Amino acid sequence: MEQLYCINTLLGSPRKLICQCCGMPLDDQTISRETDGSFNEDYSKWCYSEGNFVYKSLEELIDFLAGHMSNESWPPEQVREYLSRQLPKLSHWSRGETSD
Repeated sequence: MEQLYCINTLLGSPRKLICQCCGMPLDDQTISRETDGSFNEDYSKWCYSEGNFVYKSLEELIDFLAGHMSNESWPPEQVREYLSRQLPKLSHWSRGETSD
C-alpha cells in the first residue's frame, strides 16, 4: 500500500495544521485533497471533498457540529455559542468563502 505524506509531515510537522473551516487538527489521514490528488493543507477531508466545500454556510456547519459534539456536560446551546464565537475566526469564514 502506497503511503502519501503532505509536505508538512515530510518536514517534520513544523506547523500545527487545523482545518480552516471547522478547526479540527489535521494530519495526513484527515487532510483534504484536490481533484488531482494533491493535498490541501487548509481543510479536513470532511469539510472539503473532491474540490468542493461540504458546508454551504457557517450555520449548517454549526448545526452539524452541535449535534455531534454536545453531551450531558456540554449542551447544544453551549456548543453553538462556543462555535459561533470561534469558527468565524478561521480563514474560510473570515474571508466569506462558501461552496456556491
